[in-house]
Amino acid sequence: MKKLSLFILLVVFAFAGGLQQMYSQSIYISTYTTPFSYFAAQAEPDADWYMPAYDDSLWPVDTARIGYGNEGREEVIVDDQTQSLYLRYKFNLQDPSSFKEMSLVADYDDGYIVYLNGKEIVRVNVDESIHRPAYNDLANRSHEPEFYQRSPVLGYYLDSTVLDTCLVTGTNTIAVHVLNDSIGGSDLHFRLYVYNITNDDNYRIYNFPYRYKRQFKLDSTELPIVIIESDEFGIPVKRIEVMAHMGIIDNGPGTYNKPTDSCNVYYGAAEIEVRGQSSADFPKRSYDFKLIDEEGNDSNVVILGMPEEHDWILQGPWADKSQFRNAMIYELSRRTGQWAARTRFCEVILNGQNVGLYTLMEKIKRDADRVNIARLNPDEISGNDLTGGYIVKYDKGSAGLQIVYPKESNLQPQQEAYIRGYFDEYYQVLRTNSGLDPETGYKKYIDEMTLIDHIVITELGKNCDAYAMSSYMYKDRNDRDPRIKYGPVWDFDLAFGNSPWQEGYRTDAWQFDYPSSNEYKIRRLFQDPGLVDQFEDRWFELRESFLHTDSLLAMIDSFVIRLAEPIQRNYMVWPVIDKLVFQYNWPYHVNTYEEEIDYIKSWLTERVDWMDENIGDIFYDVTIYPESIEDEVIDESVASLNVYPNPFTKEFILDLYLPFDGNLKIQLMNINGQLVDIISDFRMREGDYQLYWSDDMNLSAGIYLLDITLDGEALDRVKLVKAE
Repeated sequence: MKKLSLFILLVVFAFAGGLQQMYSQSIYISTYTTPFSYFAAQAEPDADWYMPAYDDSLWPVDTARIGYGNEGREEVIVDDQTQSLYLRYKFNLQDPSSFKEMSLVADYDDGYIVYLNGKEIVRVNVDESIHRPAYNDLANRSHEPEFYQRSPVLGYYLDSTVLDTCLVTGTNTIAVHVLNDSIGGSDLHFRLYVYNITNDDNYRIYNFPYRYKRQFKLDSTELPIVIIESDEFGIPVKRIEVMAHMGIIDNGPGTYNKPTDSCNVYYGAAEIEVRGQSSADFPKRSYDFKLIDEEGNDSNVVILGMPEEHDWILQGPWADKSQFRNAMIYELSRRTGQWAARTRFCEVILNGQNVGLYTLMEKIKRDADRVNIARLNPDEISGNDLTGGYIVKYDKGSAGLQIVYPKESNLQPQQEAYIRGYFDEYYQVLRTNSGLDPETGYKKYIDEMTLIDHIVITELGKNCDAYAMSSYMYKDRNDRDPRIKYGPVWDFDLAFGNSPWQEGYRTDAWQFDYPSSNEYKIRRLFQDPGLVDQFEDRWFELRESFLHTDSLLAMIDSFVIRLAEPIQRNYMVWPVIDKLVFQYNWPYHVNTYEEEIDYIKSWLTERVDWMDENIGDIFYDVTIYPESIEDEVIDESVASLNVYPNPFTKEFILDLYLPFDGNLKIQLMNINGQLVDIISDFRMREGDYQLYWSDDMNLSAGIYLLDITLDGEALDRVKLVKAE
């Protein structure tokens, strides 16, 4: 919740111009404060207009956005007969050696070329064959301004290999030619920001100057190429489907593919949208896409050897610097015998620009070749028909169980009531003293082998989101199999030591011991020693085969060898291998791709060794539940409330039992009774809960209080000690 609020604050701050003040020491050009000279061209300018020595004293000067036709958004409005714009900005440098990395951010309509002291440094939507475009030459594609459409635009990154050849001591000139997409076009727009980001190890994904990529042309690759062309508005952020044209090129193993080759795998229409929750705001975005025919109907296609379907995903690894964590975990999960998404690596060109290495993969959905459960039609609302199939998950954005299949538009009230009731019944049985009984308890409701395989793979990767976010389960129709099955595994880019959250970087500890596992009730299930034995036996069975340390390291090597050239290109486009992409104080930081691979290998070796040594020690005391909750008073029913560790240094966990449904409010107060943080203020169902709190505020050492109420009635007040 805090992260979401912080993001909203930063985006609003950015649009308000606040980031210009925040980065005033590093900003060299700002649309709002830097004067520029401009020529609104209805004829050709002087040939040397872009050179630093050019005399622009007769050009008008202003400080604002510039253009026409964008609904009053320009502050400098030029004549709508203007064919293109010529702009000149100046800034001073006392020491060019202090300027080694630049982020150049432009909002534009429709294309532009940037010159630094007479040398071209950026070209967007302008044909490369035209060395110096004329005033009435055109952009080669349409593009609308982005600030008004979605989150802050990406800038372009330039390093010392370019800047050292351009920058000078004293006055430096940036000249820009802005081109329209048509003669007499309806709009034209430009604004510019230039930042010095030299020696900044952080890539602040929500901050304006740090959302950048490098222009790097894709010539050829042994991987398939996916080419996407949208309209001038691009692909907006988060769950807004747009029409696009898609082509996929693959000339076969051992053969190089070029963007100019024919699209021999797919060539046609697609509906595409940005996917993900927090990842939707990453500069390198991931996409859901659906292939459609000329009439707009779903078009099932075999893609790169994967079974035919129309729903697919292009996952752009951003937080995962290895670029293969998801592909690796899905492959391992498939080897257990469970279904997991098939994947193919590819390189993507979006609206004419290389956006790097992607993983094209299957989407979790009901299908004979994916999650193979019975189809549930809207008219199936009773009897055996009503019992399946269903796909559900726990995830961000909503408390409790979310229904994935059937889609919300097809889901009937009877169906929703059935599947929620089925899970409620399972959890209620689990919270009884007979819940672990092999005949009458949890085994009636779940397929324990899918649960065990799910835990094996999840704990191997120590996924920080495990059991709470991107966590799927499914249920078939009763005549096929009435039990809940766990999986498919999903979203492991923050696994294998790649997370500051839930101590994901540590190689010790069970992830199911963290509060996130509460939804899956694993600690309760592992009160059954028989299930623990099954988990241990399965672990060592798989350790003798594809989970052997040598096999795991060999799999990593195979990815590295296969992706050697695409990885290099990816980090030319996204020059962040040595940057911190999350601003958190944790031990994980690499400077090269080789260091990233060494880190994964070392982390994974330590992780499996720890699991080998500790899996035999898993033991939880069996919970004894009151025979009649109704006979318990509130304060007695939570007498087992436990907060640990106490004293705490960075985080603590709160275990409690709620005797009935209600609004659970937990407030952290200082010793003077002043509010520090609200840990919970949600309606919760009766049951056992674990809540996790991390000190993101760097509280001072001392005594604090937890005030806990249920529907306004006091449950408890706990004294906490924050250690140094």
